[in-house]
Amino acid sequence: MHPRALVGTVLETRRRHGLAAAVATLLEALAQVFVDLECVQIILLERARAPAPPHGPAGRFGAQLADEAALLALQAQEDWGIDAVKLAALRAGDQCLLSLVDGRPAGYTWVHSRGLPEILPGLWLRLPPGWLYNFAAYTHPAFRGSGLQSWRHAAVLQHPAWQGCAGLVGWVRGTNHASRRGQRKSGYRPVGWIVRVGVGSWRVSWASPALARHGMACVPAPAPPVAAAPAR
Repeated sequence: MHPRALVGTVLETRRRHGLAAAVATLLEALAQVFVDLECVQIILLERARAPAPPHGPAGRFGAQLADEAALLALQAQEDWGIDAVKLAALRAGDQCLLSLVDGRPAGYTWVHSRGLPEILPGLWLRLPPGWLYNFAAYTHPAFRGSGLQSWRHAAVLQHPAWQGCAGLVGWVRGTNHASRRGQRKSGYRPVGWIVRVGVGSWRVSWASPALARHGMACVPAPAPPVAAAPAR
């Protein structure tokens, strides 16, 4: 980042989020000069803390699981962000819950229920039993301001497919202070950090001890499936 742009970013961060946030933004930008640095905060939304759905006319808000045909139809439109990575996630077993406003697709959120999501390229997070990983949330520009962020969380936890889950796990970049504040308003609470440092192709990750206390652990690569022995 150009020094002038960095100064502007730091000053704006201080104005909006305070001195501590500005210092963190500055230190991360300076570290990026020498290494690839990623700092992410892991957040949890327990079922009991989930926000109530936004108020509105009866039937205004809704949700439904999307199959591949529905996602391909959205991909053919502009501004939906349905790419090959998301389609591959669907085929691998993740699910996409569409947000509806007056019956029209208005956004989506993705849910991983297999307990081992890839949160950063090449880094997986083992979740405690019963928890879902909630990721890739999106609201179409035509529906922003409708209260869909709170609705998405409630819709996932109320959906029959996941009624037995304990809650949602997500993450947010440490210097994305606006998103961190928004997630707190949505009922999420921070539980720990993951820091990854890299130079070239070399990477090393550190997870704060609090994550282990919540039953989570970083996994560099999931173990390959063990092939069944041939019958004799």
